[in-house]
Amino acid sequence: MRTLRFAALASALALSTPASAGFFDFTLAPYLGASVGQATSDISCPAATSCDDSDMAWKIFGGLEVNEYISMEFGYVDTGEVEYTGAQTGTREVDGVTMRLLGTYALSPSFSLLFSGGMNFLQTDVKGTVAAEDTDIAWSLGLGAQYNFTKSVGLRVEWERYFEAGSSSFNGGTGEADIDLISAGVVFKF
Repeated sequence: MRTLRFAALASALALSTPASAGFFDFTLAPYLGASVGQATSDISCPAATSCDDSDMAWKIFGGLEVNEYISMEFGYVDTGEVEYTGAQTGTREVDGVTMRLLGTYALSPSFSLLFSGGMNFLQTDVKGTVAAEDTDIAWSLGLGAQYNFTKSVGLRVEWERYFEAGSSSFNGGTGEADIDLISAGVVFKF
């Protein structure tokens, strides 16, 4: 009877393994990538001043695919600059280090949907009539998709929002702005 119980327990464990496979199957695959696109800031322009709030942006990143659902990613982003003309002239630039978790949902072996959230250390530098500089934490969220041409090379398209980059304009700060980044780039998995 004891042998029969042991055989039943071993069978149950063997049959349950595929059901738990997936989330706990660690792939630990490193990757690198680079993207270019356009960033738009929702900065408010001072009176009698016009703002060009869109510019070319770029980012580089590297990460570790923990499993088929979750990756950890680190990188650097440059969101370009906002130009002021009129009563106040100058520029506002935001760039810095990004850290985020990336969730992946595969629709097929080649095509995946992406969801991201992160904590970013961004430097805001305002030059011109008003000058200020600030480095702070800006949270971000993003959505995207990735098409894998091979197991090693993929094309990634993303929308990301960086929330309240900069400091309060009260008492000489840089001013806070949400920044939307739409980008496309290449990912190389090792």
